[in-house]
Amino acid sequence: MWIPYDLLGALKSETDAETIRRSKADRSARDVLVGFFVRNPVTQSWDVDVRMPCLDRVLPGVMHGMAYEISFHGGEAGKLGEIIYRVQASDPMAALSAALQDVGNRLARWTLELGRGMAVAGWRMADPAHGARWRCTPFRPSALDIDLDAVGDMPDDMKPAIRLYQRARNAADPSWRLLNASSLLRLWRDGAAPFTASGGRGQRLVTFEMLVHSGALAYAPDLRDRPLAGFVDELVGLQAKILSDLAAGTAREDAADWRLVAMAGLADLAARDVLLAELAMRRASALALAC
Repeated sequence: MWIPYDLLGALKSETDAETIRRSKADRSARDVLVGFFVRNPVTQSWDVDVRMPCLDRVLPGVMHGMAYEISFHGGEAGKLGEIIYRVQASDPMAALSAALQDVGNRLARWTLELGRGMAVAGWRMADPAHGARWRCTPFRPSALDIDLDAVGDMPDDMKPAIRLYQRARNAADPSWRLLNASSLLRLWRDGAAPFTASGGRGQRLVTFEMLVHSGALAYAPDLRDRPLAGFVDELVGLQAKILSDLAAGTAREDAADWRLVAMAGLADLAARDVLLAELAMRRASALALAC
């Protein structure tokens, strides 16, 4: 079962609907707490290689016109595990967006200084004045069974494409996921190897289920029931923008680019679908020939 691995899914409320409604309706400035869980994306450890004794200060500042304080909290290993922002804000989502950008910049600077991998692993947010709380953490899927006979072999000409998909599926960065998945989809759209025998490109659509599963429905509802080949054309433009920014040395704020995350997830799901369809078609042809 395909699941969206991107961190930036919908922020899940942890309290009842009335607390969320009151929080959204209140436009007065108040304390909003945003805590970011951090991790090393290389070792997959849910902390980063910064020792807690050096983080014994509370840092004040202002971002996007909102005053804030930052405190640092450690895990069992004595390393930094969570960064908490106390923001004076009239909108919890504005506080989250500003803090997400700020913490991303800080982790990038520390990554440069220490030469260690650092990334946001998830976050939690609270509006104490209204008792509202939200959380966003990666989905931890259960293990699945696999049929070793069914997946033991694959055609030699498909191996590079399947490895390319593996890069997309393993990517934590949405830009990298989109680059790899959209490259696969371009091969499919153009009828290039290994998709030279595939047919029905014009009949394959972006379905409602694909939009829901990938999290793209909220950001691109207009894609529903459109030809998948047309979506690939749109991906080519996004791919070119990412490569242009890279060539110009301009880092994208991926963590705050909600639509990019959604498009990367949809591209990942669509790339998997066309690869599985190609494998199924070849398997059916082989069985027909055997008969």
